[in-house]
Amino acid sequence: MAPGDEITRSRAATSPQSDNDPGLPRPNPTVSSWQVPEHPAMASTQSSTLPQRTDFVVIGSGITGCSVTKTLLEHAATENAHVTVLEARTLVSGATGRNGGHLVTASGHNFGPLAEKFGVEAAKQITRFSILNIEHIMEMVRGMDRDVQEACQIRDVLKVMAVADQETWATAKQSVLDFQAAVPERSTYHRIIEKADVPDRWNIKDSVGAVEHEAGAIWPYRLLTRIYDQLMEKYPKRLAIETNTPVTRIDFSPAVDAAYRYSVITPRGVIRAKRVIHCTNAYASHLLPGLAGGIYPFRGTMSVQKPGPMLKNVGGSRSWSLSHKPSLDPETGLYITGLYYLQQNALTGSIWIGNETAYMKDILTSDDTYVPEAAREALATVLPRLFLKGWGNEKESEIESIWSGIQGHTADGLPIVGQVPATITGRAEDDGQWMAAGFNGYGMDKCWLTGQALVQMMLGEDVSSWFPQSYLITEQRLKGELTAEKTVRKFASMAFPAEARTTKL
Repeated sequence: MAPGDEITRSRAATSPQSDNDPGLPRPNPTVSSWQVPEHPAMASTQSSTLPQRTDFVVIGSGITGCSVTKTLLEHAATENAHVTVLEARTLVSGATGRNGGHLVTASGHNFGPLAEKFGVEAAKQITRFSILNIEHIMEMVRGMDRDVQEACQIRDVLKVMAVADQETWATAKQSVLDFQAAVPERSTYHRIIEKADVPDRWNIKDSVGAVEHEAGAIWPYRLLTRIYDQLMEKYPKRLAIETNTPVTRIDFSPAVDAAYRYSVITPRGVIRAKRVIHCTNAYASHLLPGLAGGIYPFRGTMSVQKPGPMLKNVGGSRSWSLSHKPSLDPETGLYITGLYYLQQNALTGSIWIGNETAYMKDILTSDDTYVPEAAREALATVLPRLFLKGWGNEKESEIESIWSGIQGHTADGLPIVGQVPATITGRAEDDGQWMAAGFNGYGMDKCWLTGQALVQMMLGEDVSSWFPQSYLITEQRLKGELTAEKTVRKFASMAFPAEARTTKL
């Protein structure tokens, strides 16, 4: 195959959807069990009329938007500021309200690939930050009222990543060893479990090895809606939450109002704002089209499944993931992602399990109104194959509910955080837009402290000692890494691994 042919074929397999406008969140998404029942007061809350002016508009009400909002309201430098949260659908109805509910970090098996791609120092900063996020959220929730803790079912668990093939295991194991050597204060965070010990310790069959570490599990929707409810009660004159209010356009118009330079346009009216903060993740390029292709929607599927008749309920103490080598068929576009993530509800015993396997036309999309059949089949058949004792001779497990969620992925695999530059806004004087997006399916271990860091950066504070500098928006990333071509090349390296080894991707 001639150099570059794999790119052309991969583009055909992935389709041009990765650099299309994602549009607005669909009004009729599949029903996420996390959001049942909806919060009675907050789900569809909105003012009778939109605020005419606000100091900060936060677009998006997921975990990043919630963190930004809370930090703005509580920070001494913005103690008198007014904050307006705009959400296209109901509150916390996007990726945060549709995810796996894990408070886990991928720092161990990700350290090696991160170090190879971005350097050891960047990998150390990224993985330290990931663990710090998990610890921070656990500590924050443990300090909240008992009724909140019970509602969101926060619990400490021992998490395992079981690996199904030798190549992936060799890479993961070496990555953990490299992490332990490079980050000595976390050298005991992970434990390597060899093949012979996995079945008895974890009730998992056909694994070639595993990595375990302390982690958490939580009901994300319940946590965030309760945080928003508390913020509304504490700051009724400084906070407006406007659900079912999509932002269709942002105009920079200082001539109209020199203090409130932005017109934030919605179907319910226009809000004048001093600053605009984009927390829209997969939908970021709808309002910031210059990011199209560098950040793109990536659909995953979550489900709740009935436990097998012989499966014990250990949801109060355990959670799991299964990893194997991913693949992408360049002819059909079938993408087998190589990762399942699951937890067990400690009260009901039901298994909450997700995966991203599907055809690329059903993955590179912002449409969460249906569940791809390939995703349903993958999820229905994995549990009997995973657990040693659980399903007996059954080939499939019973799916109780299933839904889609749209993740925000980036061409270089890192979040995009910071002040939106002139190359994206189109005007040098347009310096009041900020963003945090593109968490690549791992938002729970990044988003909360990213929201805090974004506010601190916006207020001129230095966060470089603890916030990954490789996440920041830079001209180098925008021109060299966050491009549609880089996104296509990323998938090409999976579709044509042999060519990837000989062609610089």
